[in-house]
Amino acid sequence: MHPTVDKDIRNLVNKIENQHQHDTLLSLLFKFPQIFDTTQYNIANTSIHHVIKTIPHIPPACKPYPQPDKEEAMYSIIHEFLQAGLITESHSPYAAPAILVTKKDGSYRFVVDYKKLNLITIKDSSPLPNMEESIRKLGQGYKYFSKLDLKSGFYQIPINEADREKTAFVTPFGLYQFNVLPMGLINSPPTFPKVMNDTLKPCRQF
Repeated sequence: MHPTVDKDIRNLVNKIENQHQHDTLLSLLFKFPQIFDTTQYNIANTSIHHVIKTIPHIPPACKPYPQPDKEEAMYSIIHEFLQAGLITESHSPYAAPAILVTKKDGSYRFVVDYKKLNLITIKDSSPLPNMEESIRKLGQGYKYFSKLDLKSGFYQIPINEADREKTAFVTPFGLYQFNVLPMGLINSPPTFPKVMNDTLKPCRQF
């Protein structure tokens, strides 16, 4: 087990004062360490895959954006994604430019400019969750609440295999395509709650 995983699991229970409850829960959590492993990417085994429906079009293709000061970081991220199975090398006619955006902590966010693909994508009008309605449901006499956070949540959702070539992106090192849902697609936001609703469907009775 990665030391970070051990630490993260212990942090989940470190505020439980009752020693018996603390030890019982800790023992349970350690039976499923992969659930709490934030050091690796996990692609979910879900029945819902992201589909990219498009109008008739010529596949848009762009040249890579020049970012000479970030090429080494880009190369490292591409290698990490390949190793994790998030992306594969591609021979797609599509090619959206990939860039790195600097975050507040100095690390980089990998971003693909899918503007041209989004223009030819048929929009999914499925509603996003309504926060006020969710809070109203939570206020009906419930005493205990659970909070879940998914590491790189979009990257846990597979893309329909026939549509993966549409996600192809170009870098100074070659052309790649996503096996999982990337940020930047116009229909990424409505797909995510669909997957969560399907996953949590057995819990609705509670």
